[in-house]
Amino acid sequence: MDISLIETLRFEPGTGFVRLERHLARLERSAKALGLPGAGKARDALFAALPPAALPGISPTGGEIDQKKGHPSTAAAEMAGTSPHPISPLAGEMPGRAEGGAQQPPYLRIRLELFADGRIDVQTAAFAPLAADIVWRVKLATTRLASDDPLLRHKTSRRGLYTAARAEFSASEADEVILLNERGELCEGTITSLFLDDGSGILKTPALASGLLAGVLREELLESGRAVETVLRPKDIEKGDVLVGNSLRGLIRARLA
Repeated sequence: MDISLIETLRFEPGTGFVRLERHLARLERSAKALGLPGAGKARDALFAALPPAALPGISPTGGEIDQKKGHPSTAAAEMAGTSPHPISPLAGEMPGRAEGGAQQPPYLRIRLELFADGRIDVQTAAFAPLAADIVWRVKLATTRLASDDPLLRHKTSRRGLYTAARAEFSASEADEVILLNERGELCEGTITSLFLDDGSGILKTPALASGLLAGVLREELLESGRAVETVLRPKDIEKGDVLVGNSLRGLIRARLA
C-alpha cells in the first residue's frame, strides 16, 4: 500500500511531548490495521530527533518531566480538568519566561511519518502556541467525505480531499474549513476535530461513523467525559459555540464566517 502514517506532536520545554502515549498508541493501531511495520521504533525516533537542549529532565519512557521533581506535565494538568469551562485547560498558552527573565527555549512541532517499508522520518520546527483568546473563522466546504471510507479513521498521507476543501477558500476568508459527508453530516476540519459547546457542559463531537479521523485530543476529551459523540448537522452549530482543535494546538474557539 502506497501510504504513510503521520503523527504531529507538541513538545514543551521542561515538560516533554504532550499526549505522547496517545499518539504512539494511535500509530500502533493504525499501523496494525494497514499492515505497516516499524511503529515500535517511533518512541526512540522521536527522542533521537530532539535537540540536546530539550533533553534535560525528560524521560523517554513517558515523554514528560520527571514527576518526582514535582513538576506535572501539561498533559497531566489538562487531564485533571482544573477549569470548570471545557475549553480552558486545553487552550494554547504563549511561551513564558524562565526564572530571571530569560526567554524559555521554543516549543517544538514534531512531525513523525511512518512509511510502508517501516522507515520513520521525524521533522522538528519551532512552534508558537495560539493565544488563548484567539477565534478562528471557519467555512463549510462543498467537498464531501465518504462515511464508509475506513482510511478516514487513520491519519495518513492521503490528503487529497482535505487539500481540495482547503483550496475552496483563501487564507483571508477562513482559518479552517469543515467537511461534511454524503449525508450532510458534519465530520471534521482539514486539520482539526470539530466540537460544539451547546451550554450543557459537555462538548458534542461528530461520531466516527460519520467518517472522520480518530483525533488524539478528541479521544482524550471523550474518555474523560468532557465530550460525547453525536450526529451533527450545519444547523446544529448555529445554536451553540463552535470549537475546533487538535493535539498540537489544543481547543480553539471558532465562528462560522
